[in-house]
Amino acid sequence: MDFSLMRALVIDDNEFVRFMVEKHLLSFGFQKVFSADDGFEGLRFLTREKPDVVICDINMRPVNGFEFLKQVRRLETPLRSVPIIFLTSHADENFVKKAIELQIDAYLLKPVMPIFLKKHIMKIMEQKLRA
Repeated sequence: MDFSLMRALVIDDNEFVRFMVEKHLLSFGFQKVFSADDGFEGLRFLTREKPDVVICDINMRPVNGFEFLKQVRRLETPLRSVPIIFLTSHADENFVKKAIELQIDAYLLKPVMPIFLKKHIMKIMEQKLRA
């Protein structure tokens, strides 16, 4: 899959995680990667920059990943269907169930191998193209 025309948004309160995920996405060939340190800032970037995919942590303040996901899925624009991947350290089954209920596209655990992240992004983007 050619990522050269795609844009991504990384939302995580940990600067190092944002840096590493951004670095990986750029190495996959993404045209542009934006980053935000919480869901509130992420929503601003989402509506302004219209990324093709979002990689988001769950545990952030003041707006966490679940609240970000809820707000995105409630939008009255095509952005409501942007693919969102949770990249988190929460392996708890209740977190996964809640994410599925809120229509998450993928739920990955930190630390993630770059090739694993790339494969999930490719799978999600291919499904979106077929829909």
